Amino acid sequence: MKPASPGAEYLPRSGGKRAARRIVTAAAYRVWRRKLARKAGFDRGDRRAFLEIGSGPGYFLSRLRAWFPDSLIIGSDLDRACTLHAASEAPGAALVRSDALELPFRSATLDLVSAFQVIEHVSSPERFLGEARRALKPGGILLLSTPNPAGIAARVRKDKWQGFRHDHISLRKPDEWHAAALGAGFRVLDSGTTGLTGIPLLKVPPFSFLNWVPMALFGYFPWRRGESLMMICAKGERP
Repeated sequence: MKPASPGAEYLPRSGGKRAARRIVTAAAYRVWRRKLARKAGFDRGDRRAFLEIGSGPGYFLSRLRAWFPDSLIIGSDLDRACTLHAASEAPGAALVRSDALELPFRSATLDLVSAFQVIEHVSSPERFLGEARRALKPGGILLLSTPNPAGIAARVRKDKWQGFRHDHISLRKPDEWHAAALGAGFRVLDSGTTGLTGIPLLKVPPFSFLNWVPMALFGYFPWRRGESLMMICAKGERP
């Protein structure tokens, strides 16, 4: 039997699930569109260069294509199955297979780098941040999200928490990620954590609405006990 692709868990297994995933992710990613407008001044008519590291099935790439139709949209992922899926999900996006620690881009060429639930997988987060900074133009924007081991779900569920996985080799608390970003030469423009999606009861209707409605409206909140940390950073001068 042919071994499953490492990225198979991120791919929908049916057309119905693919359509549902599109709807859910479109709603979830709206927070980044609002934040980019408010915190970084990104406008629909801009001509910019975007890179998503760990682009997976391509759902965020498709949103970027819709939001910034005149821009260059690039997705980077090591998994071939994810790259093939992203090609159909985000037509017109440029797709590359590359390591997050060695980005195949010239210095100061990108306006935005995003990495959602990726940095916890890499062996050297500092090198990851350094590569992102190198590729960004002065003032360029970095979007990050990562599981939060200081969250309520992690504290309550302990080793049963969904964020404790064998491939999450670089889990850190929010304050530690802030320090890492500052040390890499970024300014933190905005940050917060999400709701309590790591609590099983809050994944089941009607309780799940207590999580998803506020998150659909606000994305994340100014506290440190949510499920995932979300950060918007700008490339600044090295300290």
